[in-house]
Amino acid sequence: MKLIRGTVDYSRGRKAVSVSELRMIVGAGRLAALVASVSIGFSSAIFANPDASAQREIDHLLEFVAGSSCTFVRNGTDHPAQKASEHLAGKFRYAASRITTAEGFIRDLASRSSVSGEAYRVKCGKFDIPAGVWLTQELQRYRESRVRAAQ
Repeated sequence: MKLIRGTVDYSRGRKAVSVSELRMIVGAGRLAALVASVSIGFSSAIFANPDASAQREIDHLLEFVAGSSCTFVRNGTDHPAQKASEHLAGKFRYAASRITTAEGFIRDLASRSSVSGEAYRVKCGKFDIPAGVWLTQELQRYRESRVRAAQ
């Protein structure tokens, strides 16, 4: 459809329209453009990757998991630390566009199975702890060490 001197060309003929109808048609086009631009901005906010600081924290958590001597229990099966880290890194690669913080990484990816919903657990020596709690404690320790190093 295109506007031609007070008419609307529908490619199958023309229809005479009033000036107010023309304004409505043009206004609707502007509204559609506004909605499209807001949608694009909104979707980019939804599909945002972590900023550099959050990415460093997530990388640290993955390295922390890989370097631990703990056993990770996922869906009832024990996994060595390196395999657990690789699994979490794979989940992160898949979902990075919706993870913006280290807390989001822990909450949405590293705490439970996305298939069964079962919580991941960490067995280290005599303790057995939910993976989300263990990783949150490490994130807090990491942040505190960075603050001390900056002083």
